[in-house]
Amino acid sequence: MCKVSISAYDLMRKFPDEESARLYLEEKRWNGKPVCPKCGSIKGQHKKRRDGKAGYCFCYPCGVVYTVRTGTIFERSHVPLDKWLFAIYLVVTARKGISSLQLSKEIGVTQKTAWLMLQRIREACKDDNDKGGFLRGIVEAGETYIGGKESNKHDSRKLKAGRGIIGKIAVLGMRERGGSFRGKVLEDTTANTIHAELNALL
Repeated sequence: MCKVSISAYDLMRKFPDEESARLYLEEKRWNGKPVCPKCGSIKGQHKKRRDGKAGYCFCYPCGVVYTVRTGTIFERSHVPLDKWLFAIYLVVTARKGISSLQLSKEIGVTQKTAWLMLQRIREACKDDNDKGGFLRGIVEAGETYIGGKESNKHDSRKLKAGRGIIGKIAVLGMRERGGSFRGKVLEDTTANTIHAELNALL
């Protein structure tokens, strides 16, 4: 959940239609000057209309036609931008999350469309560390053993090799305070093995 300083009512007043949402996103993304998403050029960008609609830009250096949606989670989506912004608002302010069914009812789209929107929004909200990056700051780590008790296993599955950690898998858990978590299956729990795993992610 995210703390916001704007109510749903104020949000809808600020973005009553797609045009207002488009102008807002253009200002936030380009600061008033369109940038080609393909070549990164600022010069030679010409605003144009297509099929009577505003918001299209043409890059003279590379010949690409693009909009503020290009290269974002809004690309190739027919959902109006004002609905996208309201959907993002609902996702980040929901205390216990929001389902695709509930989102579809809130913004007036099909459940399938709402599900696809949720996938894109959640992907965009991921922390860089959630994609396999290094852990930073204060990291807490500890190992544990995962596996059922021998006494609870069917007789044919019992190892009959003693009690304790026999037949269990060693797992190292590492968590960045206030951030990401990593889990790693260990071959053994010797100091050298654990140190090597820690150093690989720190």
